[in-house]
Amino acid sequence: MAVNASARSQQLHFPVDGEWVYAITTTSQGGLSCGPVSTPVAIYGTPDVDGDLVFIGTYNGKVYALSTLARSQNLNFPQTRDKEWFYPKTNEVIGSVVGSPVVSDDAIYITSSDGKVYSLDRDTGDKNWNSTVLCDKSWSTPYIEGDKLYISTFDGYLYALSADDGSITWSFATESKIGFISSPVVSNGVIFIGSFDRNLYAVEVESNETLWKFAGDNCFWATPLVSNNVVYASCLDNNIYAIDAGNGTQLWSFDAGSPIAVSPLLVDDSLVVVAESGNVYVINPKTGIGERIKNPENDNKPTINALVQATPCAQEGIVYIRGQDNWLYALDIEQGEVIWKFPLTTE
Repeated sequence: MAVNASARSQQLHFPVDGEWVYAITTTSQGGLSCGPVSTPVAIYGTPDVDGDLVFIGTYNGKVYALSTLARSQNLNFPQTRDKEWFYPKTNEVIGSVVGSPVVSDDAIYITSSDGKVYSLDRDTGDKNWNSTVLCDKSWSTPYIEGDKLYISTFDGYLYALSADDGSITWSFATESKIGFISSPVVSNGVIFIGSFDRNLYAVEVESNETLWKFAGDNCFWATPLVSNNVVYASCLDNNIYAIDAGNGTQLWSFDAGSPIAVSPLLVDDSLVVVAESGNVYVINPKTGIGERIKNPENDNKPTINALVQATPCAQEGIVYIRGQDNWLYALDIEQGEVIWKFPLTTE
């Protein structure tokens, strides 16, 4: 679904120009004498938008490129002249896609639950390469740095792959071989990543040594945020931690009152933290002092009154959050308030 923020703030009838909905479904044979049945496909990763194209990986093992122009006109899919495609281009599938696709230059990169990483041509969906099997399954979102892709696995390995051909150029494993749960982020030659062993790891690129690790009281599920030599890490122990990126020293922590399963956001001079409960906090990134944004209808309820497990995004001071109630919420961070909400169902 594509939503125009200005139109939604004015509560205009959906859709206005540029807004659209496209249902990705799979077809299966019905029981007994029933014909084919179309069922919705689950999407767990965050779509990647590049120009007029939206790239999506699905849990049934397909990758799609959607054109915003073609979808807004409700044309049949795929419109190849608008660079729409799906992969694999037959009835075959790859493993389930849980991580998000990443676009760089003329290629899209994606991991799969078949344990492989795929590189596809951005404009045609043709396969450039696939890696060897790296693990039983991967839910990682690739991180691209220069000509390398960095991937984490559930069996405790980090890999650097060549963006040109998918060959392994470096690998790292924890001593415990307990799997990495978050996707990696790279900053100043160091990889930061959360593990099932409840530690956040800092590993120097191309090194076989851990620079430091920081222990929480639960897992660091979400990808950390790194800014100005500080790592901001969401933890399922209800806390957001600010950690010195150089030595792993805790600078401060903030208790959000419930697990935090999504990455924090930097919006202007504020750190925005969205707890699983639906509470949203605006925190000073230097001091760790913050306040909760109030629910506009009942201050005794969470900010958006819905569970949150999807990664939020921000643009021009507005944070957009999809709740588990299938509504989209827009929050003005400077004003500290929910400014509109919109149902993401078409029924």
